[in-house]
Amino acid sequence: MLTIGTAGHIDHGKSSLVKALTEIDPDRLPEEKIRGMTLDLGFAWLSLPSGEKVGIVDVPGHEHFVRNVIPGISGVDGVILLVAADDGWMPQTEEHMRIINLLGIQNCIIALNKIDIVTDEEWLELVEADITERLKGTSLEGSPIIRISAREGTGINELKDAISSLVQRVKTGRDIGKPRLPVDRVFIIKGSGVVVTGTLHFGALSAGDDIVVLPANTPAHIRSIECYKETSKKVEPGCRVALNLSGVKKDDLGRGDVIVPAWGDKSTSKIVNTRISLLLNPEFSLKNGEEVLIYIETGEYISRVALMGTRELIGGDTGFVQLKLDREAPVYIGQRLIVRRQSPADTIGGGVVLDPFASPFKARYTDTTISWLHRREDLQVENLILTELEKKHFVERNGVLSYSFYSQDDINAVVDELVKQKTVGIKAGYLFQLEDWQEKKNETRRIIDHEHQKNPLKRGITGTALQVKIGLPREILTTMVEEMLTDGIIYRDGEWLAISGYKPGLSSQQQAAEGQIMSLFKAAPFAPPTLKELLRQFPGNEDVIYFLMDKGELVQFADGILLEKITYNKIKSEVTAFLKANGQLAIQDMNKLFGLTRKYTIPVLGQLDKEKVTKREGDVRVLG
Repeated sequence: MLTIGTAGHIDHGKSSLVKALTEIDPDRLPEEKIRGMTLDLGFAWLSLPSGEKVGIVDVPGHEHFVRNVIPGISGVDGVILLVAADDGWMPQTEEHMRIINLLGIQNCIIALNKIDIVTDEEWLELVEADITERLKGTSLEGSPIIRISAREGTGINELKDAISSLVQRVKTGRDIGKPRLPVDRVFIIKGSGVVVTGTLHFGALSAGDDIVVLPANTPAHIRSIECYKETSKKVEPGCRVALNLSGVKKDDLGRGDVIVPAWGDKSTSKIVNTRISLLLNPEFSLKNGEEVLIYIETGEYISRVALMGTRELIGGDTGFVQLKLDREAPVYIGQRLIVRRQSPADTIGGGVVLDPFASPFKARYTDTTISWLHRREDLQVENLILTELEKKHFVERNGVLSYSFYSQDDINAVVDELVKQKTVGIKAGYLFQLEDWQEKKNETRRIIDHEHQKNPLKRGITGTALQVKIGLPREILTTMVEEMLTDGIIYRDGEWLAISGYKPGLSSQQQAAEGQIMSLFKAAPFAPPTLKELLRQFPGNEDVIYFLMDKGELVQFADGILLEKITYNKIKSEVTAFLKANGQLAIQDMNKLFGLTRKYTIPVLGQLDKEKVTKREGDVRVLG
């Protein structure tokens, strides 16, 4: 299935043509009936002799409503551009043609309408020659010109034949497994509830699917689906569809929203790097810091621009531009966009999204940023993957380029080839460039070595602390550490990681302090100083105290209580023996056994409970 749009100057007969083709009046608003012109998007469909249905989007022709044209044309597979035989090429014909060209739509039919009121063959030939000349160098060049009269029906069959030919040559409805529905209308149907319409891209949707509305990330459910007024259980990409949604309010939705499956990519962004081309017009320009209107799919955004490598683009120029949108937009790599200035209101150019999730542009990185964007502007999968890895270093294989118009099969095929060529490595489900893997191993060693120098009495660094410092995904760091352990670069001591051959040790001065500290514990094994008292008594030797605790020579309990390890092991052993002999142990028994005061007894018993040596039952302990 495919969808085509109409385009052309006001009063050149777009809506009349749609009605002649489909017998459906696309003007749905009462004001449109009164004023006799299309103000917003209208929709109809045509059944071809082959049985295939083609959706038709009718767009307004008046210059004041161009902002409604872009959402209608942006999602179509082809366009019928109308030119009235009596008027010929007009200003809105020109602007609509520019929009079609900027969106890269290559399948077009020119309908030369109102031939019933122009009988001069020479004039018709002049109009056709003018059209042909104006289309040169655009995506519409070479489009067939069909003479018609929408009012009298002349040439309508020939136009239907041209549409049938367009259907045959257009590769539409490509299913890449990433369903996406840009919303162009939201309304309420009594008895059914909220309905949204749009043209479905990149994948199929089914009744019963759970979906998410972007950019707000609002969950909803597809209650039912209509495609060309027929209820469908499933719709394919290329269809004009109406979704009846539950779980969401009308006020939560609007034109510019995008519907994706609950399991789909939900990426949104306010800062995007693009390549923008301005139309060849001496009056058009784009200045650094200027505010413009940006049209992406069915959405309209106010954006401030940051030009890269220049202060101004003039008509005909192409350059890399960062867009800072006024709100989050559902974006993907390769997405087309239109640029309009606000005053005077003109379409001045268009472009393509190269980096949907850009960091704020900094002038000092201009050359680097431009070089990176150059390497991905051809939108080839291989170049996109390599530049993604250059930027992020480690990317989950299952998520690489999820925000692109490529299928997972397309991406996987290129990834497999890059891995086979040893251009890219893969470990723990992450892709990386081989030089990045080695650099991160070197960085890991530097971090551990720095920790040794900074804290020579510590056994090394914990895995958690290492991950915070190096900033790698846990799966990657775990794999990297295991590889370094196997290679003998580092060793593991409990929770600590250290450079092979490293041993924490005390200086001669610190050894003297160690002796003094330990003598206090041997002199009063069951009433030694607390941690707070030690720190006060041995200022400047905090590292020595913590070193003894880290080595396990001193055991710390609650409230800063410390005991020598040998003393604590003695307590543990004798408490166990006492309980086996007596069945239970009271707090006062600790004083009888060891001379421990309550200050020491409570924290020690708490630790014994924690280690399940003992278990508290009321005011006594039993064996754990």
